[in-house]
Amino acid sequence: MGYTYRHGFLWLFIYFVLALIPLLLAISGELPIVREFWIELGVAFGFIGLGMMGMQFLFTGRFQKIAPTYNGDNMMQFHKQIGIISILFVLAHPITLILTDASFLAYFDPHVNFMRALALSFVLVCLVGIIGSSLWRKALKLNYEKWRLLHGLLALAIVFIGVVHALQVSHYMEPLWKKLALSATMGACMYLVIHTRIVRPLKNKRHPYKIVRVTPELSDCYTLELEAMTGKKMHYLPGQYCWITINTTPFSLQQHPFSLCSSARQPNIQLTAKALGDFTDTWKTLPLGTTAFLEGPFGVFIPEPGAHLFLIMGGIGITPAMSMLRTMRDDNDPRQATLIYANQDWENITFREELEALTKEINLNLVHVLEEADDDWKGEKGLVTEELLKRHFPRQKEKYMYFICGPGPLMDTAEVSLRNLGIEWRLVYSERFEMV
Repeated sequence: MGYTYRHGFLWLFIYFVLALIPLLLAISGELPIVREFWIELGVAFGFIGLGMMGMQFLFTGRFQKIAPTYNGDNMMQFHKQIGIISILFVLAHPITLILTDASFLAYFDPHVNFMRALALSFVLVCLVGIIGSSLWRKALKLNYEKWRLLHGLLALAIVFIGVVHALQVSHYMEPLWKKLALSATMGACMYLVIHTRIVRPLKNKRHPYKIVRVTPELSDCYTLELEAMTGKKMHYLPGQYCWITINTTPFSLQQHPFSLCSSARQPNIQLTAKALGDFTDTWKTLPLGTTAFLEGPFGVFIPEPGAHLFLIMGGIGITPAMSMLRTMRDDNDPRQATLIYANQDWENITFREELEALTKEINLNLVHVLEEADDDWKGEKGLVTEELLKRHFPRQKEKYMYFICGPGPLMDTAEVSLRNLGIEWRLVYSERFEMV
């Protein structure tokens, strides 16, 4: 499915309506006496921040009705930016109230109400924890699994205490129906975490996979081939990704996203990754028969029927392109494809031999770009630039879809270059997994 303004505005509208539910509930029905403007504004900040924090669970829950509409990069960027804004709203709530009337400091005074002061102070600690652990995760030596768990628990604590706080103050939530409506709405948001962490793994438990082959690739990469143990393989489209858990139980914290690199027509599923970090570094020693669980597919990094492909890939970012090209081979697909593939040097080109073979099996124009090349190298050298892309650009550029995946600098350059070369944004698809 291509990107459209219609889908974008639809989901933004849905998001803002849902995020404003606490505020809309507060101003519904009979209202209390209006106080000073800044006090009312500070209260409004709190309701908006609470609603936005609750909606964070919806857009990070990997729900099939949402995730297939926008790729993982867009979802994570939206989550990150909206998360910052929601935290600012939450912080603006007490700051505005205290600056307007210092008597609001009593909410943090344990001598007035110990449990209330403890809970609200804990929220501030949680906010600092979310910001600090997200910005300085690597400096704090938090691995991805522990950070992800901590992030979710802190967010749950903030939303739960926020709801309890609103119900206890009851200035705008005095009627029972408002209390019930707010509790139900925010409870549904918090349930999404339970659904992701408990309900969905229970469903996945019925469809385990086993690792039937581990293949070493160039550039210290390894390919896992997985076979469905129940005979029910996950159906996906070339270019999509899934989350994998390698464990005897799907409830393991160790869950990571990877692009599917196998042909969508093959019976088994393949994932390829570079041996980096605590997770992928273990792939080379995994015993055959090891149990794994897959969740997905997700993403819209998918070629539309009939469209030609212009692929700009770097390093292990080649994996979604391999799924596309392998599927084209198995389908005898006559479409044209151009692959700009950037690597450090000739010795570290993952799938090098297979790509050469694919040029003879499908209509593929393969362009290697080597950052470090021997003197006798006849191909492209250096980095991917706008000038380089222009040299290999298709004549009928409007008939192509453009896919970018690789290191951040390459993707940034490619995105700007395509725009400068006149490519409409709806034809450009980028996939990043920088959150892991």
